[in-house]
Amino acid sequence: MKKLVFGFATLVAVSAVSFAGTETYSGPAAGTEYKQVEQPSAFSDKEWQVDLSGAYEVGHGPNHAGPIHDHGWGGDAAVNYFFNRYFGLSAEGTWIEGRKNIDDRFHGAGGGFNHDKTTFQTATGSLVFRYPIDKYAIAPYVFTGGGATLEGSDWAVFHVGLGLEYRVVPNKFGLFTDGRWNYYGDRSHHDTQNNFLVRVGTRLVF
Repeated sequence: MKKLVFGFATLVAVSAVSFAGTETYSGPAAGTEYKQVEQPSAFSDKEWQVDLSGAYEVGHGPNHAGPIHDHGWGGDAAVNYFFNRYFGLSAEGTWIEGRKNIDDRFHGAGGGFNHDKTTFQTATGSLVFRYPIDKYAIAPYVFTGGGATLEGSDWAVFHVGLGLEYRVVPNKFGLFTDGRWNYYGDRSHHDTQNNFLVRVGTRLVF
């Protein structure tokens, strides 16, 4: 009897595990049937996000530059709000340490120009479109917007970019990386100025 009870309990336990995540309903003629419940979404229809990331900006070349002379490293913080599953808005601040693109003064008798090193602060806003894929807990996204880089003399900037987010904890925590092309227009007879910015960081979701 004990073996029979133990075997029955084991069968019930295995059956419970086998049908975890299902719900039952009674069909009109087929008796009891099982229907698989849809996988919960890793991305909410409406959500607030806070981004904290590292940033790298590269601007090598006479026209491929913008505010920085060659390249710079820094950090980035952003607050995002998605008002539905696919579309959201982002407000962002970036700090990049690098050398100035514009030659400010002649560097002594030895010749050559001095490119001062400084911290560039950029404030931007973006419209974001994402496409969540819940099966893999990822969401590729594209974004576009503009703002200004502040360092002595201001630089207006327009950007377009794309990225990818992975939700480590659904609706709570994610990792992301993205890149953008920054366009600054004509500046100080340097022709069209542009560069690239890359971010890698964490995303807190509320």
